Amino acid sequence: MRRRWISVAAALVGLGALAVAALTANAGVRGAVVSPASCAFDLKIGDVLPFTGDLAAYGGNMDRAVKLAVDLENKSLAAAGMTGAKVEVVGSEDGQTQASASVEAATKLIKTQGANVIIGEMASGATIPMAQSVTIPDGIVTLSPTASAPQISTIKDHNLLWRLYPSDSLQGKVLAAAAASAFNKGVLNIGARNDAFGTALAALVKKQYVALGGTVGKTVLWNPNQANFDTEAGQLVSGDPAGWVIIDFPDTFQKFAPSLVRTGKWDPKKTFMTEALRNGDVLKAIGSPVDGLRGTAASSAGGPAGKAFAALWKAQVHGAKPYTGFEGTAFDASMVAFLAAVKGCSASDARLKANLIPVSGPPGIKVTFRNLTAGVKALLAGKDIDYEGAFSPVDFDRNGDIGSAVYEIWQNDGNGKISTLRTVTFRG
Repeated sequence: MRRRWISVAAALVGLGALAVAALTANAGVRGAVVSPASCAFDLKIGDVLPFTGDLAAYGGNMDRAVKLAVDLENKSLAAAGMTGAKVEVVGSEDGQTQASASVEAATKLIKTQGANVIIGEMASGATIPMAQSVTIPDGIVTLSPTASAPQISTIKDHNLLWRLYPSDSLQGKVLAAAAASAFNKGVLNIGARNDAFGTALAALVKKQYVALGGTVGKTVLWNPNQANFDTEAGQLVSGDPAGWVIIDFPDTFQKFAPSLVRTGKWDPKKTFMTEALRNGDVLKAIGSPVDGLRGTAASSAGGPAGKAFAALWKAQVHGAKPYTGFEGTAFDASMVAFLAAVKGCSASDARLKANLIPVSGPPGIKVTFRNLTAGVKALLAGKDIDYEGAFSPVDFDRNGDIGSAVYEIWQNDGNGKISTLRTVTFRG
């Protein structure tokens, strides 16, 4: 009989150990309560952003946005009593808006600096090869602030590649509709940089414009690194089109614009561009040849915490380039990675990727950066949260795309002043 009781006791001890192991394995799952002291992790973020290259006008501010978020995150951990957890930016590397540089930068951050999350790159043409060559094979969660190429949604990424900016499948619709309205569905010539972003969006605009009853004349692609654009500019203005859609980045377009002007046939008032040219400094640098230029851009107007974030930026960030609104995408990338780590009490990529959807959308307590400590405490108490971002509500879908977006039709009023003509809202 004594042996039997010993066996039963041993079995009960074994079951208790299994229960503890199960609780630990499921830390952060809804209903699991975790003490602040026992929830420990070191979230190491590596930034791969364009400090030089075609999107250099934005990279520095994106990096500052990530670091601003990390500061708030560590303060919320301290306020919640989580002494064993921390968030750090282990490095900020220049992706140069290029594939090779981004691959090298991500490799350095992961292999040398120990990053378990990569925030970057901004351009699709850099983000896709970086993910496919480095972060996906290494099992590292990657959050791109602004990569918008539609093919990102369907990459075989094992739920490791996410983005905080809407797919160009939406922008293609907005651009085509804006052009159809402005040019009365007349002949539209389309010009684009020959990379993942430009070619995909050009194809979407063409398809949608034709579907709306319009006619597409010339479609011209160019190598962003070529020395002269006179030939492509001549092709783009040929055929007497009613208007143009041009898809390019600031650095290249600053070189392309003079070629367009020299044709004597181009009119910026009959041209739509994209979000990359929605930058007052860039437009001012090009000058009067782009006065009246219009374009489309996903807008932070859809961000529940957008106005509060803009005020925070103004109060705490000094010496940066002029605020654009796109900074919220990088800020949100850091925030959702952080909240996913808190929910799982782990910075392992397996836990992070499993928890990004649960913390980014309903149901749950609505959390912004303003009540971040309350969100942390709610997660420790086993409750659901719904992060409401600076740029968008986020609400990730199963493809790693955000669930809603607000687009604006913008106009360059001259001397770097930009106005919003109207907005278009998409909801998932």
